[in-house]
Amino acid sequence: MKKLATFLLFALGLAGCESTVTLPEPAHTPRIALLYTLSDQALDTSNVLSVTRQPFVSYSKRLFDTRDLAGRDDARIEIQDATGAVVERFKAGYPRKLDYYYPSSGYYTPTMGLVGQAGQTYTLRASVPGFETVESTLTMPTKPVIDDATFVVRSGGMLGGNTQGKARLTITLTDNPSTTDYYAAFVRLLDKQGKAIQASSIYTDFDDQDSDFEVGRFELSGDSYSFGTNLNPYADTNVSGKQFSLSANVSYYVGGCYSSPSRPVVCQELGYVEVRVSNMTPEAYRFYQSSHSYEETRDNPFAEPAPLASNVKPGYGLFGGAADATYRIKLF
Repeated sequence: MKKLATFLLFALGLAGCESTVTLPEPAHTPRIALLYTLSDQALDTSNVLSVTRQPFVSYSKRLFDTRDLAGRDDARIEIQDATGAVVERFKAGYPRKLDYYYPSSGYYTPTMGLVGQAGQTYTLRASVPGFETVESTLTMPTKPVIDDATFVVRSGGMLGGNTQGKARLTITLTDNPSTTDYYAAFVRLLDKQGKAIQASSIYTDFDDQDSDFEVGRFELSGDSYSFGTNLNPYADTNVSGKQFSLSANVSYYVGGCYSSPSRPVVCQELGYVEVRVSNMTPEAYRFYQSSHSYEETRDNPFAEPAPLASNVKPGYGLFGGAADATYRIKLF
């Protein structure tokens, strides 16, 4: 009984020490947050990568604000060239119809068909009612040089219909010795008519022990709607001015079966592997690198803070540029 009484007194003492701690929230001025990559290719609404590069506009939130990200459809966005002439304006709305992957607001579509030119300087200005106008300037990079690419099927088939397979992918490029370049590689599967295969995917096979792919060096990038968190840029620091290759074992999935009331099921057959290599601006490289650091540390209370790099002033986000080279590997 004496021990029990002592324990109860101790517990009551602890209860009496309880208090609510209010963490101070840093002062915050809401600002425009924007993400846009200017390409040297015209908008192609059949290409996911092309669509996801178009502007998304939102605004910054307080540190303890847990509401979902919300886009703004009332932004005014324009791009000027080095002479000050307006060369692009945007209208609110999805770049393509019936796309269920997008949030309900915040995306914009170009209206003047600007295609970025290598070496040219462009300035973006964006305004949203109630926020300070933001601005950013970039110089478009040069197009990469793809010397060769091969895709050797090691197992599996090429006919659509939940077909899985493994292959060896090699991409050979020549780096420009006079510039610092930042590359990202994308791959998509096309049928024999050159159309994208529905519900298909291809990715580096990290579980394959035969792969000599160097993680963190030149990883294949994804083109899905993730605000760039699956984009993996690679700086040419170790290959400046040289010819170099990416070789990796990859896994692929061929969907591509569809039907209608008037015809039976039709399956697309794998005909081409399309390799796209982008050379991006330094600002884009820093943004996506910091984005990876942020994602990797966001759930770790002991990690150093990983703020996102930004070149949109006085707001947040990225106005980036990308020059693309495409190489199609024929499989039939």
